[in-house]
Amino acid sequence: MIKRIVTLLLALLFVVSLCSCNFINPIKDNDTTSNEGTTKKQTDDETTFEEDPVVGEGTSYSSFIEVMRQIKDFGDKTSEHGLENTADYYYSFAGASVSAFRFAVEYIMWLRGEGESFADFTADSRYVGFDVIAEINYASPYPSYFEGLLYELQGKYEECVNPYAMASIMPLFPEEGLDFYYLRNMSIEGLYELRDELRSMEDDIYGAFFPVLTGHEWDKKLFDEDYLIGLSAQNVRESDYESALFYAKQALNTNPFRVEIWQNAAACAMYAEQLGLMGEYLEEGLAVFPEDKNLLTMKQALIDALNNMGED
Repeated sequence: MIKRIVTLLLALLFVVSLCSCNFINPIKDNDTTSNEGTTKKQTDDETTFEEDPVVGEGTSYSSFIEVMRQIKDFGDKTSEHGLENTADYYYSFAGASVSAFRFAVEYIMWLRGEGESFADFTADSRYVGFDVIAEINYASPYPSYFEGLLYELQGKYEECVNPYAMASIMPLFPEEGLDFYYLRNMSIEGLYELRDELRSMEDDIYGAFFPVLTGHEWDKKLFDEDYLIGLSAQNVRESDYESALFYAKQALNTNPFRVEIWQNAAACAMYAEQLGLMGEYLEEGLAVFPEDKNLLTMKQALIDALNNMGED
């Protein structure tokens, strides 16, 4: 029956024309975690957890944590209004960013002799590995940035170039750059305190949001919403509808404030024969874009198809 409904939908829907819309991105507008770029800062004295860097000395971890709390709060407020996919955008961005920071701190501690093995040292952590953490939200620049930082701290200067470069071209990379190089000189006690603070924040984020991870290979271009829409369209043409839906969901995590991303997600859900999810995407898309003619047409087509099936 579902296939018959999809057939009716395809018959009823006209080709949805894409339109260009500009919306404020609260994550971008509230990202104040940076100050001086990715230039490394070397000091001989160890710093403690209390000696939070100030402007000119590095990216303040207290500012980072505060901004991520604000983003998590956006997720809470959005979820309260029933906009679960938009809430996931906020939760997943904060989650990927905080988890990447915590993982980097743990790796630095291990490099400095903590733990018998890295696996044992991170056994109590939620997510380990930048490939895993990046899938939580590919739009976060922090997995790429911290990957580059760890290479740099180990003197692997050729290897650090690409992760730094990829992070820097991402739309949500802070305009003034990032500089967490001071982590190299923090005391072990200070690093433990910072790790515990970040773990506590992960508890808050993942208590409200549970990432569904597939083990997908980390394509460093998956932060690009147009690239994601293109991948979903390509997979539809290849009749790989589950993959199309995967990329459509990643596009929503990249920017739910663009109407064609909702159109694309609804269409991919239809091809995947997940009509309940299609309806969910249409309802939430229309909550954000209530007058969009294409979303309204898709919703009416879904209603007509379901009604026609009910009359058979």
